[in-house]
Amino acid sequence: MVDLVCFGMIRDTIMLDECRVAFKSAIDIMISKYPNVSSIVAMPTQPHEFFQKLILELAVGYDKQLTKYVCSMPTTVPYTLLAPNLVELDLRFIHSWTLKFPTIYPRSLRKIDIMFQDVSIDWDVFRVDKESKAIVFDNLTDLSITGDSYIPELRDVANANNLDLKFPNLERLFLSSCNLTKKDGQALMSHKLNWLHFEGSFIAASQLCKQPLRNLDTLFLAWLGLQHPEETDDFISLANEIFNKTDGIKRVQCEICSESGVKNVDGVDWPYLTHLSLAFMMPFKDLFDMLPKVPKLVHLDILINNCSDNELTEATEFLANIKKHYPAPSSSKIKSLRLIDENTALHSYSRCKQTFGGVIEDLKWYWPQLRDIKFQES
Repeated sequence: MVDLVCFGMIRDTIMLDECRVAFKSAIDIMISKYPNVSSIVAMPTQPHEFFQKLILELAVGYDKQLTKYVCSMPTTVPYTLLAPNLVELDLRFIHSWTLKFPTIYPRSLRKIDIMFQDVSIDWDVFRVDKESKAIVFDNLTDLSITGDSYIPELRDVANANNLDLKFPNLERLFLSSCNLTKKDGQALMSHKLNWLHFEGSFIAASQLCKQPLRNLDTLFLAWLGLQHPEETDDFISLANEIFNKTDGIKRVQCEICSESGVKNVDGVDWPYLTHLSLAFMMPFKDLFDMLPKVPKLVHLDILINNCSDNELTEATEFLANIKKHYPAPSSSKIKSLRLIDENTALHSYSRCKQTFGGVIEDLKWYWPQLRDIKFQES
């Protein structure tokens, strides 16, 4: 007897966690009472053998109609059960789990979300024909890969099985802290790709962006600075290399998670960047000095979580005297500003509004196109 919780049905989806029911009874009740289920979401805290067997039986029961399969543990579901109609797949690979994942038939899949924890990407789970080195994701349009590897660059070596990956129709790609090879990266940059979100090393990002970017509508790059201290001195030059190749992309967004990379803004050259998020509060003078080098910037986010009250006071005093520092408004195209304080609960007052509320007109004077100012607090 194991704990198994049935959260209930959300339309045609079964969601499972731990609750006290007998195995056979659970299978019979679920399949008979809910014959039209097309989606299974199983997210237990531990990969218990009971749960693996339960998911197997459910997959067998719904095999011909299953279109979505979300599972945060290894299972023994054979690919033939997942092949006919499966279009959405969400899996978790964790090193401490020794059981192997099933082979997944790739051709029908349209959306994949996979996470690798303490383990490298294993494309072999999608290789139905073990004699072939090619894996073709014919219908895949949306791919998300999340890892916890802070690898500073895409590796030169081929992937473990030297597989030839093909994504002919991939349109949306999300990558976060992935241990990719250069060959993986080249394969993922499909000619139909129009949305790319990358979090991690900017050395790896620059390697990935050596592929043509002309078909992209949206490019989002996040530099996780604390995980990549070796890039601190080169961050601006790496960002320059990427953002100078983004002409024609409607939305070019950068999130900088550490101020260490922008201590000296003199070298900044981001002519096509449209959205900038700072996970720290840069001194406003440095920010204002940088903005002429980011001429297309229209939206700015500033996170003030880690600022002391004294630092905020200095910032507002600078803004209150802005006309003394700058005799005329800037030519900045910034239309939207969001000031974010997620630590409001630690204070007895609303820091964002109280700190910056009195200098809004000064900001609007310096940024004449500024129309939308938001204070976001927890």
